[in-house]
Amino acid sequence: MREIRISRRGGLVALGAGLGAALFGTSLADQARAASSGASPHDSRPKKGAVGYNIMISNASALDGMNAILFQENPVLPSDAVTLAWMSKMCHPSTTIEYKWSIDYNFVWGQVGTLVPGTQFVAGQILSADLTQNNLVTLSYVDGGFEFGPTSSSGNSSSLIIKEDDTVPGPGNDDQGSVGIGMSGAGTFVVPTVPNTGVEFTPKPTYYVAFGSFESSEVMDVSELTQPAKVVYPDGMTSAKAVFDGKEWTISYGN
Repeated sequence: MREIRISRRGGLVALGAGLGAALFGTSLADQARAASSGASPHDSRPKKGAVGYNIMISNASALDGMNAILFQENPVLPSDAVTLAWMSKMCHPSTTIEYKWSIDYNFVWGQVGTLVPGTQFVAGQILSADLTQNNLVTLSYVDGGFEFGPTSSSGNSSSLIIKEDDTVPGPGNDDQGSVGIGMSGAGTFVVPTVPNTGVEFTPKPTYYVAFGSFESSEVMDVSELTQPAKVVYPDGMTSAKAVFDGKEWTISYGN
């Protein structure tokens, strides 16, 4: 089973001495500024050498007017974390849709800090990340807008860490936003921004399929989904077929 552990840590110092590592050079900083200044923040192209996955979702039921949703979940989340509809598309009876992705992590932030079900999370910046050399980033609020700094290494090879500095608007501020992580160019989990604190994500993806009304990148209430089912790829397999007959899912795997 794969899971994602997320923790909210009060105070930047609590994140440890590894956060003092030198930040990387200008190329990533330029990418961050480009994304925040209007360049397209969504790039789902897999990194070189990344393993690609796919799932075919078939609606073999009479259920209509609903989206087939692929999302990630974790039973242990901080109280302020929310799950986003990672991928979502209309899937009428007797139709099939396909989702493709690779395990490419990213940091994300958005302008909306009130994260209730149905809220559309719009990423203002998506910054490529990995679990080794680029797993630490600082979030600031500069001249009325959020901005990631360049990524660096935290020294912890299993986590993605976001430092929110003292310029970041928090609870009670109309400018409060949200920040978190994603995969393959789209957000998966976000939390409202809090100044002078840090958020640590330990990602080990757990995938689920379900039917529901939530659109891609909307904050979800998982209890409102129809028959969520876990998708667990066996070792060496990267393809799945999920068929919903109105009562249950039948999921098979292949290469």
